[in-house]
Amino acid sequence: MSLKTFIEIYKIDTELCDKIIGLYDKNVHLAQPGRLGENPRIDKSMKDSMDLCVPIELYGSFEPFFELLKTHVGEYIEKYYIGAGATGMGPVGYSKFSSLQKYPAGGGYPAIHCERDSIQYAHRALVWMVYLTDTPNGGTEFPHQELTTECVKGDLIIWPSDMTHLHRGVVSETHEKMIFTGWIDFIQPDALQSNSR
Repeated sequence: MSLKTFIEIYKIDTELCDKIIGLYDKNVHLAQPGRLGENPRIDKSMKDSMDLCVPIELYGSFEPFFELLKTHVGEYIEKYYIGAGATGMGPVGYSKFSSLQKYPAGGGYPAIHCERDSIQYAHRALVWMVYLTDTPNGGTEFPHQELTTECVKGDLIIWPSDMTHLHRGVVSETHEKMIFTGWIDFIQPDALQSNSR
């Protein structure tokens, strides 16, 4: 039997990563300590980061990142859905918010979690994350898949949002780590202006 992880890694230019980091640095005064859960709380033993919330209205500031993301999401859906003969998938698009996250050396997100674990997040179809830094021993562990991705600058990871893809950040004790992450959501047909399919 051929085993698939349903975790795909795509590449984006590291100069684009630098552009995204620059937008974080320019707006670092708006970053807040990373929060957890449906009723957001700060618990640095579970997540130690400074996060910058990015509303969809600002996605144009990150181009061509979101155009590249649209292409790779299309490839992902083609491979795992359309390519398997399925035809009933409704429209998907970018989530209304994404997140720029900076972890200090010794900080991270070691709490195991998934991205669709309550009714509040039921619309999430896929997760995307791009590593903005080269961080030794600072990747992401997917225990069910027995896979750990390395934190390599420019690696764009896409995976399903459900409990099958529980994950946690690997904490680097020696290096900072930065990621840009968000979701691909099922959307109502009248909200197609942000369609990513």
